[in-house]
Amino acid sequence: MKKFKFTLDRIKQYRIQIEEMEKNDLSALRAELSELEEQAEEIKDAIIAKSEELRRLYRKGAFPNEISVANRYLTYKKQLLEIKLGEIEEKNIQIEKKLQDVIEATQEVKKMEKLEEHQLEEYKQAELKESENFIEEFFGAKPNAEA
Repeated sequence: MKKFKFTLDRIKQYRIQIEEMEKNDLSALRAELSELEEQAEEIKDAIIAKSEELRRLYRKGAFPNEISVANRYLTYKKQLLEIKLGEIEEKNIQIEKKLQDVIEATQEVKKMEKLEEHQLEEYKQAELKESENFIEEFFGAKPNAEA
C-alpha cells in the first residue's frame, strides 16, 4: 500500500498560512495599541507637570500672560489626550475584530486537522484490512496448493 497522503493537504497548508497571517496582524495591532497607550501616558504626565507648574505660578503671583500660556498648553494637551483615547478605543475595536478572525482561522485549521486524522484512521483501517487479506491469502493458499 502506498504511503499516506492527506488529500486536502494544500488546503490545510493554505489555512495554516491564513491563520499565521491573522496572528501576525493581531500582534501588530497589539503593538500599535501599546504605542498609543504609551503616548497617552506621556500626555497625562505632561498635563500633571503643567498643572503643578500652573499652581506654582498662581501661588507666586505670575503675570497673566504666563498663566494664559500655561492654560492654553493644558487645553491643547487635554484635547490631544482625548484624541489619543479615541484612537485607543478604535484600536481596541480593531483588535477585537482581528481576534475573531484569528479564532475563525484557528477553527478552520482544527477542522482540517480533524479531517486529516479521520483520513489517516481510514488509511490505517484499509492498511490493516489489506494486511489481513494478504495473510489470509498467503496462509489460506498454502493448504489449497497441497490439496
